[in-house]
Amino acid sequence: MNYVSNLSREQRREQIEKYLSLHPDATLKQIGNLLGVTKQRAHILLKREGIQTRVQRTKQFVIESETEILRYIASGNTSKQIAVALGVSQWTIDRSVKIILTKLKAQNRAQAVILAKRQGLI
Repeated sequence: MNYVSNLSREQRREQIEKYLSLHPDATLKQIGNLLGVTKQRAHILLKREGIQTRVQRTKQFVIESETEILRYIASGNTSKQIAVALGVSQWTIDRSVKIILTKLKAQNRAQAVILAKRQGLI
C-alpha cells in the first residue's frame, strides 16, 4: 500500500496544492515522490483533481498562433519573414513576439525557443 492510498481525496488535494504553492516549478516526478507514486500516477491524480503544474498551465497559456510564430523563430526567421509567411504586418509579429517572451519569461528569442522546446510547445 502506498502513501497516496492512505489519504482522503481532500487531504491529497490539499497536500498537492500546498506543495505546489511552496514549489511552483515542481515536476510530476517530484509530486509523485511526495505522494509515493510514479510520475505517471501523479499525472493521473493531478488530472483527476483538476490541478495543473506551472509547466502544464504554460502549455495552455501560449495560443496556437503564438506556437506557430515560435516555430518560425526556431527556424531562424526574422519578424519580416514571418509576417510575409503569415500574411500579417511586421508590427503584429513584433507585438506577438513580445507577448510570447513575457508569457515564457524569456529575455530574448533564443531563450524563448529553448524554453518552448523544454516545455513541449514546439
